[in-house]
Amino acid sequence: MRVEILGTRAHIDVSAPGHALHSGILIDDVLFDLGEREYLERRPTAIFITHFHEDHAFFVNEDVDLDVPLYGPQPWPGLPVRVMRGPVDIDGMTVSPIPTNHSAGLRSCAYLVEKDLGRVLYTGDLFSFPQRYRDRIPDVDLAIIEGSFMRRGGLVRRDPATGRSHGHAGIPDLVDLLAPLSRRIVVTHLGSWFYRDIAASVQQIERLSGDVRVTVAVDGMTLEVAVDRDV
Repeated sequence: MRVEILGTRAHIDVSAPGHALHSGILIDDVLFDLGEREYLERRPTAIFITHFHEDHAFFVNEDVDLDVPLYGPQPWPGLPVRVMRGPVDIDGMTVSPIPTNHSAGLRSCAYLVEKDLGRVLYTGDLFSFPQRYRDRIPDVDLAIIEGSFMRRGGLVRRDPATGRSHGHAGIPDLVDLLAPLSRRIVVTHLGSWFYRDIAASVQQIERLSGDVRVTVAVDGMTLEVAVDRDV
Protein backbone atom coordinates (compact mmCIF):
# COMPACT_ATOMS: atom_id res chain seq x y z
CA MET A 1 0.00 0.00 0.00
CA ARG A 2 1.06 3.55 -0.72
CA VAL A 3 0.08 6.07 1.96
CA GLU A 4 0.03 9.81 1.34
CA ILE A 5 -0.71 12.10 4.26
CA LEU A 6 -2.34 15.08 2.59
CA GLY A 7 -2.82 17.33 5.62
CA THR A 8 -1.45 17.47 9.16
CA ARG A 9 -3.15 20.46 10.78
CA ALA A 10 -5.72 20.09 13.55
CA HIS A 11 -8.80 22.30 13.95
CA ILE A 12 -6.81 25.42 14.84
CA ASP A 13 -6.22 28.90 13.44
CA VAL A 14 -2.42 28.78 13.29
CA SER A 15 -0.62 27.14 10.37
CA ALA A 16 2.86 26.88 8.89
CA PRO A 17 4.47 25.63 5.67
CA GLY A 18 4.24 21.85 5.65
CA HIS A 19 1.50 21.91 8.28
CA ALA A 20 -1.24 23.99 6.67
CA LEU A 21 -3.89 21.54 5.47
CA HIS A 22 -6.52 19.70 7.49
CA SER A 23 -6.95 15.96 7.80
CA GLY A 24 -6.78 13.67 4.78
CA ILE A 25 -4.97 10.41 4.15
CA LEU A 26 -4.87 8.73 0.77
CA ILE A 27 -4.18 4.98 0.83
CA ASP A 28 -3.71 3.89 -2.75
CA ASP A 29 -6.80 5.56 -4.30
CA VAL A 30 -9.04 5.52 -1.22
CA LEU A 31 -9.34 8.69 0.89
CA PHE A 32 -9.68 8.74 4.66
CA ASP A 33 -11.09 12.04 5.92
CA LEU A 34 -11.84 15.04 3.77
CA GLY A 35 -10.63 18.09 5.63
CA GLU A 36 -10.09 20.15 2.47
CA ARG A 37 -12.22 20.47 -0.67
CA GLU A 38 -9.10 20.24 -2.82
CA TYR A 39 -8.63 16.58 -1.86
CA LEU A 40 -11.48 15.76 -4.20
CA GLU A 41 -9.14 16.72 -7.06
CA ARG A 42 -7.28 13.48 -6.34
CA ARG A 43 -10.37 11.64 -7.59
CA PRO A 44 -10.57 9.02 -4.83
CA THR A 45 -12.56 5.87 -5.55
CA ALA A 46 -14.17 6.04 -2.09
CA ILE A 47 -14.09 8.28 1.00
CA PHE A 48 -14.16 7.13 4.62
CA ILE A 49 -14.83 9.74 7.33
CA THR A 50 -13.69 9.13 10.91
CA HIS A 51 -16.18 11.68 12.32
CA PHE A 52 -18.10 14.69 11.15
CA HIS A 53 -16.03 17.58 12.48
CA GLU A 54 -15.13 20.18 9.86
CA ASP A 55 -11.37 19.57 9.95
CA HIS A 56 -12.11 15.96 8.93
CA ALA A 57 -15.16 16.66 6.77
CA PHE A 58 -15.14 20.19 5.33
CA PHE A 59 -18.66 19.72 4.00
CA VAL A 60 -20.29 20.00 7.41
CA ASN A 61 -20.17 23.78 6.80
CA GLU A 62 -20.16 23.86 2.98
CA ASP A 63 -22.22 22.36 0.19
CA VAL A 64 -20.62 19.56 -1.79
CA ASP A 65 -21.62 17.22 -4.59
CA LEU A 66 -19.97 13.83 -4.26
CA ASP A 67 -19.96 11.25 -7.01
CA VAL A 68 -17.99 8.63 -5.10
CA PRO A 69 -19.10 6.28 -2.31
CA LEU A 70 -18.99 8.01 1.08
CA TYR A 71 -18.68 5.99 4.28
CA GLY A 72 -18.86 7.16 7.88
CA PRO A 73 -19.84 6.19 11.42
CA GLN A 74 -23.32 7.75 11.19
CA PRO A 75 -25.72 9.36 8.69
CA TRP A 76 -25.24 12.99 7.67
CA PRO A 77 -27.99 15.32 6.42
CA GLY A 78 -28.13 15.73 2.66
CA LEU A 79 -25.47 13.15 1.84
CA PRO A 80 -25.81 9.43 1.05
CA VAL A 81 -23.46 8.23 3.78
CA ARG A 82 -23.04 4.48 3.93
CA VAL A 83 -22.92 3.82 7.67
CA MET A 84 -20.03 1.56 8.65
CA ARG A 85 -21.30 -1.48 10.51
CA GLY A 86 -18.57 -3.91 9.49
CA PRO A 87 -15.73 -4.46 7.01
CA VAL A 88 -16.00 -3.07 3.48
CA ASP A 89 -14.04 -4.49 0.53
CA ILE A 90 -12.96 -1.89 -2.01
CA ASP A 91 -10.13 -1.64 -4.53
CA GLY A 92 -8.51 -4.84 -3.33
CA MET A 93 -8.42 -3.69 0.30
CA THR A 94 -10.58 -4.38 3.33
CA VAL A 95 -11.56 -1.40 5.48
CA SER A 96 -12.84 -2.17 8.98
CA PRO A 97 -14.25 0.40 11.43
CA ILE A 98 -13.08 0.40 15.04
CA PRO A 99 -15.32 2.55 17.28
CA THR A 100 -13.54 5.27 19.25
CA ASN A 101 -14.36 7.68 22.06
CA HIS A 102 -13.88 11.29 20.99
CA SER A 103 -16.94 13.54 20.68
CA ALA A 104 -19.78 14.06 23.14
CA GLY A 105 -22.33 14.39 20.35
CA LEU A 106 -20.99 12.51 17.31
CA ARG A 107 -19.98 8.94 16.62
CA SER A 108 -16.38 8.33 15.60
CA CYS A 109 -14.24 5.45 14.46
CA ALA A 110 -10.72 4.50 13.52
CA TYR A 111 -10.08 2.50 10.36
CA LEU A 112 -8.06 -0.67 9.93
CA VAL A 113 -6.98 -1.00 6.30
CA GLU A 114 -5.74 -4.37 5.05
CA LYS A 115 -4.38 -5.23 1.62
CA ASP A 116 -2.48 -8.37 0.70
CA LEU A 117 -0.51 -8.95 3.93
CA GLY A 118 -0.17 -5.26 4.87
CA ARG A 119 -2.12 -3.48 7.62
CA VAL A 120 -2.51 0.23 8.39
CA LEU A 121 -4.39 1.70 11.37
CA TYR A 122 -5.63 5.30 11.17
CA THR A 123 -7.00 6.33 14.55
CA GLY A 124 -8.53 9.71 13.71
CA ASP A 125 -9.23 11.77 16.85
CA LEU A 126 -9.91 9.98 20.11
CA PHE A 127 -9.28 9.86 23.81
CA SER A 128 -9.72 6.08 24.03
CA PHE A 129 -10.94 2.93 22.37
CA PRO A 130 -13.82 1.14 24.10
CA GLN A 131 -12.21 -1.81 25.87
CA ARG A 132 -14.14 -4.45 23.96
CA TYR A 133 -12.79 -3.07 20.66
CA ARG A 134 -9.27 -2.24 21.83
CA ASP A 135 -8.54 -5.86 22.54
CA ARG A 136 -9.45 -6.78 18.96
CA ILE A 137 -6.95 -4.51 17.20
CA PRO A 138 -4.36 -6.71 15.47
CA ASP A 139 -0.68 -6.03 14.92
CA VAL A 140 -0.20 -3.48 12.12
CA ASP A 141 2.68 -2.34 9.94
CA LEU A 142 1.88 1.36 10.33
CA ALA A 143 -0.21 3.28 12.87
CA ILE A 144 -1.22 6.87 12.10
CA ILE A 145 -2.23 8.77 15.23
CA GLU A 146 -3.33 12.28 16.16
CA GLY A 147 -1.10 14.91 17.75
CA SER A 148 -3.58 17.37 19.23
CA PHE A 149 -1.79 17.36 22.60
CA MET A 150 1.70 16.42 23.68
CA ARG A 151 1.06 16.22 27.39
CA ARG A 152 0.25 12.84 28.86
CA GLY A 153 -3.48 12.55 29.41
CA GLY A 154 -4.23 14.95 26.58
CA LEU A 155 -7.40 16.93 27.22
CA VAL A 156 -10.62 15.16 28.16
CA ARG A 157 -13.70 16.95 29.48
CA ARG A 158 -17.17 15.85 30.55
CA ASP A 159 -20.28 17.40 29.02
CA PRO A 160 -22.39 18.63 32.00
CA ALA A 161 -25.65 18.10 30.12
CA THR A 162 -25.10 14.56 28.85
CA GLY A 163 -22.39 13.31 31.20
CA ARG A 164 -20.43 12.09 28.19
CA SER A 165 -16.68 12.64 27.99
CA HIS A 166 -15.03 14.15 24.94
CA GLY A 167 -11.55 15.14 23.88
CA HIS A 168 -8.16 13.89 22.79
CA ALA A 169 -5.54 11.55 24.20
CA GLY A 170 -1.97 12.75 24.53
CA ILE A 171 0.63 11.54 22.05
CA PRO A 172 2.51 9.60 24.78
CA ASP A 173 -0.70 7.76 25.66
CA LEU A 174 -1.31 6.74 22.06
CA VAL A 175 2.29 5.65 21.59
CA ASP A 176 2.06 3.51 24.73
CA LEU A 177 -1.21 2.03 23.51
CA LEU A 178 -0.06 1.17 20.00
CA ALA A 179 3.65 0.42 20.46
CA PRO A 180 2.87 -3.24 21.27
CA LEU A 181 0.98 -3.47 17.95
CA SER A 182 3.21 -1.59 15.52
CA ARG A 183 6.90 -0.86 15.01
CA ARG A 184 6.10 2.34 13.12
CA ILE A 185 3.92 5.23 14.29
CA VAL A 186 3.34 8.48 12.39
CA VAL A 187 1.84 11.53 14.12
CA THR A 188 -0.49 13.91 12.26
CA HIS A 189 -3.41 16.27 13.15
CA LEU A 190 -1.03 18.53 15.06
CA GLY A 191 -2.38 20.93 17.68
CA SER A 192 -1.47 24.55 18.37
CA TRP A 193 1.22 23.50 20.87
CA PHE A 194 3.22 22.06 17.96
CA TYR A 195 3.48 25.40 16.11
CA ARG A 196 5.13 27.35 18.92
CA ASP A 197 8.50 25.83 18.00
CA ILE A 198 8.11 23.28 15.23
CA ALA A 199 11.68 22.00 15.25
CA ALA A 200 11.62 21.46 19.02
CA SER A 201 8.17 19.87 18.82
CA VAL A 202 9.33 17.37 16.20
CA GLN A 203 12.27 16.42 18.41
CA GLN A 204 9.98 16.05 21.44
CA ILE A 205 7.68 13.68 19.57
CA GLU A 206 10.44 11.64 17.99
CA ARG A 207 12.12 11.16 21.38
CA LEU A 208 9.19 8.86 22.16
CA SER A 209 10.78 6.32 19.83
CA GLY A 210 12.07 3.12 21.35
CA ASP A 211 11.23 -0.29 20.05
CA VAL A 212 8.79 1.59 17.82
CA ARG A 213 9.85 4.35 15.44
CA VAL A 214 7.80 7.52 15.97
CA THR A 215 7.90 10.20 13.27
CA VAL A 216 6.03 13.42 12.49
CA ALA A 217 4.07 13.78 9.27
CA VAL A 218 4.19 16.80 6.96
CA ASP A 219 1.64 17.78 4.33
CA GLY A 220 2.21 15.59 1.28
CA MET A 221 4.34 12.94 3.01
CA THR A 222 4.30 9.59 1.21
CA LEU A 223 5.01 6.21 2.77
CA GLU A 224 5.29 2.74 1.32
CA VAL A 225 3.87 0.16 3.68
CA ALA A 226 6.00 -2.94 3.99
CA VAL A 227 5.06 -5.89 6.19
CA ASP A 228 7.07 -5.35 9.37
CA ARG A 229 5.71 -8.03 11.69
CA ASP A 230 5.45 -11.75 12.00
CA VAL A 231 2.86 -13.15 9.59
